[in-house]
Amino acid sequence: MPHQAAEEEDCDFPGLGPHSFRRANITWRQQVGGSAIEAQKIAGHADLEMTSHYTFVAPERQNELTRRIQQRLAQAASNQNGAAQLPQPPPGPPDVPPNLGEMEPATSICQ
Repeated sequence: MPHQAAEEEDCDFPGLGPHSFRRANITWRQQVGGSAIEAQKIAGHADLEMTSHYTFVAPERQNELTRRIQQRLAQAASNQNGAAQLPQPPPGPPDVPPNLGEMEPATSICQ
C-alpha cells in the first residue's frame, strides 16, 4: 500500500516502508538540535550504536560543521593582537592524588 500511494505521488523509492519513516524521524530530530541520546530514548533503542544505524548525516551537514570549526580556529588565532589563542581542553584530574598519611585530619577524635 505505501508503495502504491508513493508511486501515485511520484515519490516511491526502494526500501520505502515503516523503517524509512523511523529513520527520517530519528535523523530529523537530531538535525533540529536534538541530541543522539534524546533520539535514542524516543526511538526506544537500548544503545546509541543502534540509533547511529538509523541516523543519516548529510554531506552538507558535515561540511557545515567543518566550516564552523575552521571559523572558530581563525577567530581564536586573530585574537590578542594576532597571538594564537586556541581553545584549551578542560583541566583533567590531578596527576598525583594526595597522600592521605600526610594530610591533617578534618576533625579531632575525642575519646
